[in-house]
Amino acid sequence: MTGAARSATPGKTLEALRARLRHAAQTPPAPPPAPGTRRAGTGQANQVLVAAAAHTLERLVQHRGLEQTPLRPTSEYPTPLTRLPLFPPVTRATAIELFKRGWTRVASPWDGGGVFRSGPALNVYDEDTLLGLMGLRAWRLEGPADRLPVAVGDVDTDGAAAVVKVDTLQFRISQLESAIRGETPKGGWSGHATARRRQSLDDLAGLQLRFDQPHGGRDYSRKIVSLFRTLGFSKDSDACYYVQFDPLVSQWLEHYCTYIDLALRRKLSDLGRALHRFLASQRSNPVYCIAITAIYEAIGASGRVGKLNQQARLQLAIMQRDGFLTAFAITGTGRSQPFALQVQFSRTVPTPR
Repeated sequence: MTGAARSATPGKTLEALRARLRHAAQTPPAPPPAPGTRRAGTGQANQVLVAAAAHTLERLVQHRGLEQTPLRPTSEYPTPLTRLPLFPPVTRATAIELFKRGWTRVASPWDGGGVFRSGPALNVYDEDTLLGLMGLRAWRLEGPADRLPVAVGDVDTDGAAAVVKVDTLQFRISQLESAIRGETPKGGWSGHATARRRQSLDDLAGLQLRFDQPHGGRDYSRKIVSLFRTLGFSKDSDACYYVQFDPLVSQWLEHYCTYIDLALRRKLSDLGRALHRFLASQRSNPVYCIAITAIYEAIGASGRVGKLNQQARLQLAIMQRDGFLTAFAITGTGRSQPFALQVQFSRTVPTPR
């Protein structure tokens, strides 16, 4: 813990954390950090909470013999998720209709069609939450799957726990909101904003995926994959959370990722954000052309194609003004000539923001 952190005015929560750490000094560490940690009264005290939780995690990692590598994430996003309609640009009510209970096949011509999802209804707002989490990743842990802070069920062929890598982070909901919005209001985030983001975090944790042929993850074929695992959730306004990404998702973030320009994304509508995420995964092509209905299917956009095209043109124009695209055109009539989208990407890759 830093000197600045130690000098903060302690409150009841801080005293509880210190008591837990004193106990941890005499016994094997418990998994970090307690999800029910309440918000401290000042920004400096909030730093104490995160620092104390980080200290607890560090002791746990050492006790369990895990390797720990610091991360410096920018705006990585797993490429396999860019082409799946997991986060459609629709209202929550529409998403609930789209994602009925049980396992649902997800349209995905890029993955052989063998992708299924189960869990809460999600939309672009939840994808913002996921991007924020990925941007706050702090440590990569490596070790036996059953020795991680949140154990996972990966096993080798001989039945022993597999050695896996997972990306992890500890954060407060207000930190996550600021990472997503790119700013922090002078008076802090409202209770409504943090409650809504906390619900999104809970919904994301409930999403389960199953791939027939996961990219670069043959051992995960037809296995249930969660985006991340956590120690639990709290109704406190600004609790401290620990999130541990699934080994497959961590593998994608390290080896098979797409960079999302977050500053540009914040300027776009929900439809624009979904289009931008899809197109960002195609930047290796100087010029890219595709039936526009295939994109709408891949991002989960719903509605009349003509109206979607009108909205898409406005969003593509923003991408062009921002330098993501140098040119674009939506051609066709939708009858004798199917609608098609052709884009030309800027060859100057923007610095991730």
